[in-house]
Amino acid sequence: MRYRAFIFDVGDILFDVTVWRKWLTGYLRGLGVEIDYPTLVTQWEAALQPVYVGRKEYWEAFTEMLASLGLDDQQIEAAIVAARVKAHSPAVTTRRLFDGVAETLADLKRMGCKLAVLSDTESSGQKIRSQLADLGIADHFDAVLTSHDLGHTKPSPHAFEAALAALGVAKDEAAFVAHDEDELAGAMAYGITAVAFNFAPPVPADHYIWHFPELIRLAQ
Repeated sequence: MRYRAFIFDVGDILFDVTVWRKWLTGYLRGLGVEIDYPTLVTQWEAALQPVYVGRKEYWEAFTEMLASLGLDDQQIEAAIVAARVKAHSPAVTTRRLFDGVAETLADLKRMGCKLAVLSDTESSGQKIRSQLADLGIADHFDAVLTSHDLGHTKPSPHAFEAALAALGVAKDEAAFVAHDEDELAGAMAYGITAVAFNFAPPVPADHYIWHFPELIRLAQ
C-alpha cells in the first residue's frame, strides 16, 4: 500500500540520542546501583511523562528518579552536577543524522508525501523545528508537533489525532515511524500503520525496516 503521509518520532529515529543515557547508566552503576540501559530508559521515560506535558521541571524529575534508585542527598547533588556537565558536552549536543535520513526525507517530499514530527519532549515545536533546521531537514516537514504544545504524550490517541489533523490525512493514509514498543502498539490500536525502525526486538509493528531508505517502498 502507498502511504500519503509519514509521522516520525525524533530521538533514535532521525538521529541518535543514547549518549547521555548510556553515560548515566554507567555513572549509576559506578555508585553501586544495579541497573542496565533498557531499565534506565524505562524508568527515566516514566519519570519524564509529566515533564513532557509541562507539569514538572526536568531536574525535579531527575532528582526524584535518583532518589527512587536509593541515592542519598549527597550522591544526588553530585549526580545532578555531573549530569548537567555531560548534557552540555559536545558528545551529547552534537546531533548527527542516521545514514540516509536527509536523502530519504527529500525523496518522500518529491514523491508528494506529507511529513510530520510527533515528539515527546519538554521543548516546543518551534524549538524542535529550529533543531531540525540546524540539521538541514526542517523544510521537509509540513508539521512539527510536541507533547509540550499538545498536552499529550504518545501513545495517547489525542497525539496521533493531532498529527493527522495537521497533515490533513486519514488514519489509513498515514504511517508512524518509531522504535518504542508502547508507541508502536498505540499507533496500531489507533488505526495508524506502525513502522518499526532502530528497534530492540520484540516490538509490535506492521512493517519493520533496518535502513531508513526502506521507507521509500512504502510510498511507492
